[in-house]
Order: sequence, then structure tokens, then C-alpha cells
Amino acid sequence: MKSRVVRQKGEILQNLAEFQFSCYSANDMQVKAENKAAMRRNLGLSSADDQRPVVGCITRLVPQKGVHLIKHTIYRTLEMGGQFELLGSCPVPHIQREFEDIANQFQNHEHIRLILKYDESLSHANYAASDMFIIPSIFEPCGLTQVSHLLHMLIHEF
Repeated sequence: MKSRVVRQKGEILQNLAEFQFSCYSANDMQVKAENKAAMRRNLGLSSADDQRPVVGCITRLVPQKGVHLIKHTIYRTLEMGGQFELLGSCPVPHIQREFEDIANQFQNHEHIRLILKYDESLSHANYAASDMFIIPSIFEPCGLTQVSHLLHMLIHEF
């Protein structure tokens, strides 16, 4: 199973490495819609309903972040008709395996995409394209991530 995840990630990451997002403002949200459409195309997510919200998450997949909250959000987003994209790295082997299994489960799904690594440029593209963001944390204080969300006019949930 692991090779399927790696192969899929390679294809997606190659597309995303070429993804150039554009800056937008509250006065020109059309650019945000274009970023969202480009991200969907590059991730292989459905664009049949351009009003379907995209929930994003960029995080380290470690216990202090509450990985159970991230897993719950993946399934809950799908139940509620949204799309979910995760960009996350994991130094904990058993958590990495759990998320590889989830990535395999959804590898051809039109509304869920998990990229199990961290990449600065991909994170900016994710911010520029998402409608909402989750910032799970069991005990960490708020900080730069929340400020970044405000700059990108994102709704964030803790």
C-alpha cells in the first residue's frame, strides 16, 4: 500500500510545484476563486460545484495537535458536502501509517486529498485556495498561523 501513496504524492506534488497562486483582496475575490479552481485542478479534486467549500489544514501530524480532530474533520467535511485538503508531515511512525492508510482510502476520491509532507510553497498555495482552515491543537498557543489566515481572509477553527 505504501508505494501507492508515494506514487500518488509524486504525481500531485509535481503538479502543485508548478502551481502559481495569485494575491487577492476583499475588493477582488475573483482571484481567490481562480486560485481555488487551479488548486482543485492540480489536486485532482472535483470542480463540478464551484461553491463547494474547501477546508484546508497545514500541520505537523503529532499528538499535541490532536490528530484525532484532524481525522474527524476529514470525515465530517465529506459528510457536510465540502472538500478537504491536508498538507502535513509526521515524525511519529504510527501516526504516519494511520494517515497513509487514510490517504490510500481516499486516493481517488473527488473531494479529499492528503499530501503527507511539508513544503513552504505548497502551504502558500493551500492558504490562497482554501475557504476555511482548521488549526487543531491540544495545548499550543495561537500564533503566526492565525495571523496568516487573517491575511488570506480565511475562516479558521481551533
